[in-house]
Amino acid sequence: MTTVARRAGFARHRAAAAGCCAALALSAGCAAPGEGTSEAAATALPSSPSPSDEEAAALAAYTGMWDVVVAASHEGGGVPSELEDHAVGGALALMSTALEGARTAGAQVTGEPVLDPSVAVEGPDLATVDDCLDDSGWNLGVGSSSGRGPRLVEATLIHDGLAWRVSDLRIWEAGSC
Repeated sequence: MTTVARRAGFARHRAAAAGCCAALALSAGCAAPGEGTSEAAATALPSSPSPSDEEAAALAAYTGMWDVVVAASHEGGGVPSELEDHAVGGALALMSTALEGARTAGAQVTGEPVLDPSVAVEGPDLATVDDCLDDSGWNLGVGSSSGRGPRLVEATLIHDGLAWRVSDLRIWEAGSC
């Protein structure tokens, strides 16, 4: 791209940005003294992500990790690269080891676990998930379920600047929640 074409592109972007700023200023700041601005104008302004947005994103990382693990367990092909989109560190190691164990056992996997997670964002880059995982309907083919009830799962998630990922994962014995 030539310098002239690049400058023309920048000029178009600056003009578009100026037009957007002018439109926002007109819609939000044109009330006469003593008149209130409309609620529609006030809510049209962009805002920073709300805690519920961050909670939803952290929860999506946690459930996404389980979705990848369950799908991989049914395929029997080992650890998919997509797992790294949702898990790092100890959580990635734990789930990778479990999937490798299921693959080497060669067992027929059926069903899937039922999740009941709750999330708490504890800072800009830290969240926790507590889950009551019912894996009684998920037959990994390596022994029968004890039938003593759902398992407590405690997960720690980190935000690496791009996305939430599960970093630590503790899965307790059956009947722990």
